[in-house]
Amino acid sequence: MTATVTPELLHDLVAGSHAEDVTNLAVEAAISHDDQILLVASPGPDFTDQTWQLPAGLVLPGQTLTDALDPAVAAIGLTIQDVTAYLGHHDHTSDQAITRVFRFAVTVTDPGAICRHGATGHSWADAPDCPPALPDRLAGTAIRHPERESPFAGPLRACARGIYPDEAGIGLLISHAVFLHRADFTSRFITSTASGDRTSLAAVDWPAAIAALDDGLPCSGGEQRMLRLAASLAGGIPVNLRDALTGIDSHGIALVVRAVLHAAGHRSSPEFHDHI
Repeated sequence: MTATVTPELLHDLVAGSHAEDVTNLAVEAAISHDDQILLVASPGPDFTDQTWQLPAGLVLPGQTLTDALDPAVAAIGLTIQDVTAYLGHHDHTSDQAITRVFRFAVTVTDPGAICRHGATGHSWADAPDCPPALPDRLAGTAIRHPERESPFAGPLRACARGIYPDEAGIGLLISHAVFLHRADFTSRFITSTASGDRTSLAAVDWPAAIAALDDGLPCSGGEQRMLRLAASLAGGIPVNLRDALTGIDSHGIALVVRAVLHAAGHRSSPEFHDHI
């Protein structure tokens, strides 16, 4: 369902929910940019079961549905420009209580600001046919980040193989799955050698990458901390552990712990070892 947002629609959605004895309400923001939809990270309780969700928030007493969108989007460092459409709703049951979540299509003033918000892990998901197909594509409370591996992963592993700290830093960069999927990073900071029509070895210019980071390379606070930790392991570049380890999410911490164990020669973590 897709509908134009009007005061009458917002009233009817709330009144209809209350008529069904559903009084716990929430909203989701489907933020689109360049035919992609913004997802934010939600680490699982076991540190590894990370899911990716639309930005969301509860509707507090006295708020309209669109009022509740503003703090939900502001929490990830963005500002709403316009609420363009209502995209439907879905219900969740927890401890016998039902929460109805209303989804809205939203545009923001500066989509790139998400990269400067240190507390938010994020990803832009391909969505060339949305809306109106968005509710079907992103149905439910969360979706997993699609598994993907950079074409540089194999050549980077090959170059680092046999040197545990190098393997650990490269493994962290690969498993974090952020910078190796950014052309502005790979084109500037990865050098490779080719064998025939294939890239056989590749290396990261860690000093140049960290210098660019210090000079304002766009990324979130958590992302820059992960890059600094990888550069410290693989490139010997000093890192402030007090800052780095207290500024990344639980999924990132799990990856860092595995990397440190690997660098010390404890190669018993199959999840991390798969990235080497």
